[in-house]
Amino acid sequence: MKKLIVSCLAIILSLLVAVFPASAKNNSSQNKLIHSPTGKGVNQLVASASGGRTPLIFDDDGSQDGMTALSYLLANPKFDIKAITLCQGIADPATFVGNFERMLGRLGVSTDIPLGIGRSEALSGHNTYPQFIRDGAVTFWSPFVKLPETAPTYKTKPAAKLIVETIKKSPEPVTILATGSLTNIAEALRLDPGIIKNISVIEIMGGSVYLPGNLGVVPEPPFSTNKVAEFNIWVDPVAAQEVFKAGEKGLKIQLTPLDATHEISFSREDQQAWLATKTPESEMAAEFLDFALTVIQSGNDPNPVWDLVAAINLAEPNFSPETPLHLEVDTKTAPGENQGQTYVVPNAPPNIYVSLKPSFDNLSFKAGELFSSL
Repeated sequence: MKKLIVSCLAIILSLLVAVFPASAKNNSSQNKLIHSPTGKGVNQLVASASGGRTPLIFDDDGSQDGMTALSYLLANPKFDIKAITLCQGIADPATFVGNFERMLGRLGVSTDIPLGIGRSEALSGHNTYPQFIRDGAVTFWSPFVKLPETAPTYKTKPAAKLIVETIKKSPEPVTILATGSLTNIAEALRLDPGIIKNISVIEIMGGSVYLPGNLGVVPEPPFSTNKVAEFNIWVDPVAAQEVFKAGEKGLKIQLTPLDATHEISFSREDQQAWLATKTPESEMAAEFLDFALTVIQSGNDPNPVWDLVAAINLAEPNFSPETPLHLEVDTKTAPGENQGQTYVVPNAPPNIYVSLKPSFDNLSFKAGELFSSL
């Protein structure tokens, strides 16, 4: 009789596990990253059981495509932006923040969201963007982007300190989108390596894995002689290498390199569709895309919007498959040689999941519907 009872209980238990597999394996309500052992679909964010939004830190270097990405994230109900930090790169954080506050004011962004002001130089070295690329950030892409005369006052802190504080006080793991240099992220990890435990994933726009770099858009050395580096990594390669190394210590990293951003472009037709959506965020994004199409592309159509591709990659799990790779950053050679190159280390355990082939064919909406689909 005892054996019969035990057998019946075992059958009942197996039935319960079959009917309720998710609750039997994992009853966590936190957002988290699923890593497929094949590397496919690893950027799938699981919504919390409460239906809550994913807490997010947005870190950017004051680029027009970064501001486009931010406009998209502010409109996206999947995310709850907890902090915005400005890193060195295209803009100088300390001087850029004034116009940036005016942009946030135009969009009606709550002053409860604190801003982080990063250092003006790299953690190591003296690599910088050429001035003609930085000029747009100085004028905040006027006259294409229209800002109000006044701005609300936002609380500001040193960026690395704000990143650490935001992550440590969050009751659930925080997601980071980093679309500029990795200076602020590396500095935060130096301040407190333990924050890795409460970061669900960091999505990075940067690097080039199998394609040439993009420094060659500048026809003078050291840019023209470096054929392999991408700007976001090159302006602070030591910081990038430190962040990549953290991928070996538990930091979940997803990378959107030039390989991915070259697959996606945005047209004048998309720009007009964003305008027609008539939300504050879509209209702001349309103004930035107007600048890109008119100035960066000199009227040619379409145009890549690098940081926006990374933001979509973070928001939409099906946008791109992810390939697990072990990547390192060249910090040894000269700036005009291979410094800043993101290269694959064969046969090493993966530390990063890399997007190589994003496509709107994988989604239920097209580029022009990016804002209207939200």
